[in-house]
Amino acid sequence: MEGFNSMVPTQGNDGSNTSFIPFPPSHGNVSSGMPCNDASGSSIQGVAAIASEPKTENQQAPQGPREPESNVDPKRLRRILASRQYSQKYRLKQLQYILQLETEVKALQAELAINSPRITYSDRQNSLLREENNSMKQKLDAFSSELMLKEAEYEDLKKERALLMKFFGIYQSELQLPEMLKASHQLANMGLNQPEINDDFMEPGVPQMLNQNLNQFGVGGPSYNFM
Repeated sequence: MEGFNSMVPTQGNDGSNTSFIPFPPSHGNVSSGMPCNDASGSSIQGVAAIASEPKTENQQAPQGPREPESNVDPKRLRRILASRQYSQKYRLKQLQYILQLETEVKALQAELAINSPRITYSDRQNSLLREENNSMKQKLDAFSSELMLKEAEYEDLKKERALLMKFFGIYQSELQLPEMLKASHQLANMGLNQPEINDDFMEPGVPQMLNQNLNQFGVGGPSYNFM
């Protein structure tokens, strides 16, 4: 019986086809159409059919020279197919991730184009506000110095006012003193001109004491002699 030997490409770590693994020849008569009773041969043919379904960059390699049946391992074929499917999924995920990153970059660039004028305007406004703040600080310092001068001037005016009030009180007392002395002198004259008051209420020597007190304050007047 003659079998067929198809070559299955294997894939390396970088995704390239590095070698070819041959399928073992079937134990059935292919040319005569006899069914194959070997279970391992049928499973290998099923794996080969699955491997031929996915489309990759590299087409199926041409058939190579036949190898002995002892070099073919079904487990190795399964590992090769699983590695190929994993690499395809990994490349697909990489492409999806790259597309996602490109979309995010475009969105960030659009946001930057929108926010860049706003940032420039905000910086300009901040610079204007800083200048205004500095001018306000200078004005506040000037007002503080002026306030200190006003407070010192106010204290001086308070002291001057207290001194003037003191002088005014002394002046008022000096103005009122002659009137008080004149009134007391008139009362004394009225009392001396009444004999009954003199006899009843005044003792000898009191008029001399009154005259001495009046002369002491500098008020001139007639001298009375009661002796």
